[in-house]
Amino acid sequence: MAKNKLITTDVVGEQYALQLFEETIGRKGRTATIADAEGDLAFPKNNIFVDVSGVGVLARRGLNVMNYLACDAPADVVEFECDVGLFKFLLNYQSRNHKHLNEALREAQKTSVVVRRERPNANGSHDFVSIPLVGIVGVAGGKVYFKFDPAIRKLHKDPRGFTFLSLRTTSAFTSVFAHSLYEKLKSIAFRGSPTDWLTLEEARKWTGAADAKFMAAWPEFRRRALLVAIEQINELSDLFVEVETKSSPGSKKVTHLRFVFSEQEGKMVQSLRQTETRKNLYETLRGEFGIGAVDLQAIAAKAEDYTPERIQAAIEFVRHRMATQRKKISAPGRYLMKAIQEGWSIPKAELEAGVTEPAAVPAPGPAQAAAVAVDKRQPAHERLAGESLQREYQEQGERGYALYLAAEQAQRAELRVSFARTLVFRALGAQMQRAKGPITEAELRDTPRLQHAFGQHVLKAVAKASRGVAARSDDQAALFTHQ
Repeated sequence: MAKNKLITTDVVGEQYALQLFEETIGRKGRTATIADAEGDLAFPKNNIFVDVSGVGVLARRGLNVMNYLACDAPADVVEFECDVGLFKFLLNYQSRNHKHLNEALREAQKTSVVVRRERPNANGSHDFVSIPLVGIVGVAGGKVYFKFDPAIRKLHKDPRGFTFLSLRTTSAFTSVFAHSLYEKLKSIAFRGSPTDWLTLEEARKWTGAADAKFMAAWPEFRRRALLVAIEQINELSDLFVEVETKSSPGSKKVTHLRFVFSEQEGKMVQSLRQTETRKNLYETLRGEFGIGAVDLQAIAAKAEDYTPERIQAAIEFVRHRMATQRKKISAPGRYLMKAIQEGWSIPKAELEAGVTEPAAVPAPGPAQAAAVAVDKRQPAHERLAGESLQREYQEQGERGYALYLAAEQAQRAELRVSFARTLVFRALGAQMQRAKGPITEAELRDTPRLQHAFGQHVLKAVAKASRGVAARSDDQAALFTHQ
C-alpha cells in the first residue's frame, strides 16, 4: 500500500459518523451539528497530542475531528478527505461562511510535537525534531482535505499512552481553556483525584494559557481562564472539577494549585440518557398501553410539563390500579392519559396501609419481549392476567414469524432490513447486548425473544400493506422522543 494512499469513506469511524450525521440532519435540519445528535463518537487520542498550545478552540476541535477520521485507517494512510458538511457537523460549526473555518484549519497547522533523542549524538548535543500535527489542509469542491506526516500517523496508532475522548463533548466547548483543561484531566484521570500540586506556570500550561502574558498574575489567570474553564467543564462534560490553592508560608500569595475532580453527568451526557429514557417510555406507551398518534403528539407538545419522571409515575399508578382493583379497567390507554394529565402517582397511604405494590411487569409490547415477571406475592388474578398477556404476545409473534417463513426470499430480506431500522429492534438489541450487524435467518430461528418481536413487526407490516396505508410508527416515535 502506498504511503500517500488517499482514503475517503471506507473506514469504520467515518461510516458511524455518516449514519449519525444523516439521522441528525434528517431530524433537526441542515444546520444541526453533533451537539444535537442522539449518539456519540469516541476516539483514542495520544496523550502527546493533548499538550498543545497557541491555537484557538476551533482549531483544537478541528484537530480532534481529523484525529477521529484517521483513527481507524491503517497507519500507512496519510491523506484524507471528508465531505465539508460532515466535517462541519463533527466540528459543531453551523455557519455557512467558511472563512472562519479556513482560518481555523490554517491555525491547526501551527501546532506541532517535538521529538528529542534522549541520548546525545556524536557532538554531545541532543537531536531535535519538530513535527506539525497536520500538514496540508484545504477546502475545495465541497470537501475538506488534510494530510499527516508518517510519524504522526504512527503516534495515532500507538497503543501506549492514549485517552478515549467524546467528540460530542469536546466539540461542545467554546472556551479553549475548558477544552485544554478537560483533555488534560481526562488524560491523567487514571491516577485518581486530586492531581498533584502544580505551580501556576504548570497550571497555565494545562489550561492552554501559557502564552497569554497578561494572565501571568494569579488573579487574572483565575478570573479569565481558570473559572471559565471549570464552569464550562462542569456544565457540559462527564467531569465535575474544583480547584484547591496553596500559598507560600507567611504569605497570602497563591503559589500552587491542584484539581479535585469526580465523574458526573453534564449536559452532553444527560441529553443522551434522557433521549434513551424517552425512547423506552415510547415503547411502553405504544406497546403496553396502545397509546395512539394523537395522544403521543399531545405528550410531545407538552414535553416540558410531561417529563419522563411524570410519565413513569403515571405508568406505575395505572399498573398498580390494574393489579389491585377488582373492577377491570377497560381502556388502560385512556386511563393512563388521564393519569399523565393529572399527574397521578401511587399514594403512599395505600402502600403504608399494606396494599402490596405489584412487581413491575415487563410490557407485552415488542421492546419488552421477555417473559412476564411473576412475584409470588401477586394475587392470582394478576398472575393469570400476566401469563395471558405473555401467551398472547408469543402467539402473535409466532404467527408473524410463520408468515415470514412463507414469504419469498426478497420479501424476507426486506422485512429483516425494515425491522433493523425500528426503535424496537434498537432497544431489544441493547437489552440483549447484541453485536452490531445485519439480522440473519439463523439468529431469528435460534433466538425466541428476537423472533417474537420480529413476528410482531411482520404482522404490523402485513396489516398496513393490506390497508394500503404507509407506516407511520417511526414518525410518531420521532415526534415523541425528539421534542
